[in-house]
Amino acid sequence: MSRRQPTIRPIEQIEELEQAVTVLCRVWAAKTPVDLINASTLWAMAEADNYVVGLFMVDEDGAEPDEMVGAAVAIRGRKHLHSHIVGVLPGMQGLGLGSLLKRHEADWAAGEGFEVIRWTFDPLVRRNAHFNLAKLHARVEKYQDNLYGSLDDGLNDGDETDRLVIEWDFRADPPADDPAPVVTPGSPDRWDVTGRPEAVVFLDDGVHCLIPTPPDIEALRKDDRDRDLAKAWRFGVRAGFSKAEANGYAVTGFSPDGWYVLRRR
Repeated sequence: MSRRQPTIRPIEQIEELEQAVTVLCRVWAAKTPVDLINASTLWAMAEADNYVVGLFMVDEDGAEPDEMVGAAVAIRGRKHLHSHIVGVLPGMQGLGLGSLLKRHEADWAAGEGFEVIRWTFDPLVRRNAHFNLAKLHARVEKYQDNLYGSLDDGLNDGDETDRLVIEWDFRADPPADDPAPVVTPGSPDRWDVTGRPEAVVFLDDGVHCLIPTPPDIEALRKDDRDRDLAKAWRFGVRAGFSKAEANGYAVTGFSPDGWYVLRRR
C-alpha cells in the first residue's frame, strides 16, 4: 500500500498557482477569488522573490500524482515578513499541516534575514486564537476595527472585518509557565452576548481581565437563523477589547477553554 507524505515547495508555474487559488477559495468557501488573491498576482509575488508555496501530499511510491492540499503566501516588509494568507483544505485540517506550513515559513524568513513574522486574524475564530497565541506565542500588537472593510470571500460575507494584528518572534524560546495561572469563570460558551453586549469580565485580582470567544463563529455566520447572534459577537468582542484597552490592559495569552487573557500594563 502506498503512503502519502506532506511536502512544501515553492510554486511559480501558472498551473500550480491556479491550483493554489482553487485551494484557498475552498478553504474560505469563496465563490470567486476576487477578495482573496488571483494567479497572476501570485506569479508577480513569486517573481519578486516573495514567499509563495504549495503544500502537497506526495505518494512515496509515485503511484499517484502530487495533490495540493494547502498554500501560503507572505510578502517582504522592511523589517518583517508579512504573512498574507495561509490555508489548508477543510478535509486535511487538524493533522498538523498548518503548523508545518508556519514552521516552513519561519525557516524561510530566517534564511532571508527576517527576525519576525506579522499577520492578522479574526479575533472571533477561537481555533486561530489558540494556535497563534497559545501554541506559537505570537504577541498581539493591536485590535483593528473593520481592517479590510467589506469582503465577499465566503467566510466573511456580511460581517465587518475586525482583526488582531500580531507579531511572531519565531526565534524566541517559549515563555515559562505562569506560576499562578488565571482561573477562568467557566466556559465562554455560556456568555450571553446579547444580554451582556460588552464582552469583557474584570477579575477580582485587579490585574487581569478576560474576553470570551464563541465556540464556532463560522457556523453561526453560515446559518441564517444565527447571523444576528454572529453580529452580536462581533460588536460585543470589539466593545470588550475597547474597554480593556481604555483601562490599560493588553493581551498576554489565550486560555485552554477559549478566553483571551489580558493583563494590566
